[in-house]
Amino acid sequence: MVGCFGLLDGWHPSHFPASYLVESRGRLDAHKLNRCGALTEGMVTELRCGDRAYQLARHTPDVLVNGHRVPVVWDEHARPWFLCPACGRRCKHVYLDELACRICCRLDYACRHLHRQIPGLHRIRRLRRMIGADQRPFAPLPRRPRHHVRFHRVAAEIRALERALVGHLGGINRDLERRARLRGMIPK
Repeated sequence: MVGCFGLLDGWHPSHFPASYLVESRGRLDAHKLNRCGALTEGMVTELRCGDRAYQLARHTPDVLVNGHRVPVVWDEHARPWFLCPACGRRCKHVYLDELACRICCRLDYACRHLHRQIPGLHRIRRLRRMIGADQRPFAPLPRRPRHHVRFHRVAAEIRALERALVGHLGGINRDLERRARLRGMIPK
């Protein structure tokens, strides 16, 4: 029956390969490159992504990345956009390994695959990371740092999400106990 839905043996949504995640790839951001001046005519920039170095040179109307052309177009608001060398689609990011857009590289965002089974878990982790706390749910929150303006608002949202998470986990527990009683695994 599993084969009817297109699932393969041993495949599970949490086993999505990390090499297909946007966050695990080095990329060029057209808007950030423009802000730092790398898209100025004649500018040569060296980029580092891990142990690899990339030479970025601006020659109107394109950018050369290690000798490969990546077309750049500007919109009516004077914002730069890359044209994907593979498909010609306008995009903000070009990924360095293939010099193509996210769709051509078949990449997907981590939030679509990680922490999907428990609602709110990804948001809790993100908020805890924002205030510099331990990312595990229900871990104690630190004292408010002097520089953090929204700390109390973020902490209140974390507490509300953790209360909802307790309700969700309690519901799972009750459901498992009910199923076990129905199957005769637990005496009534």
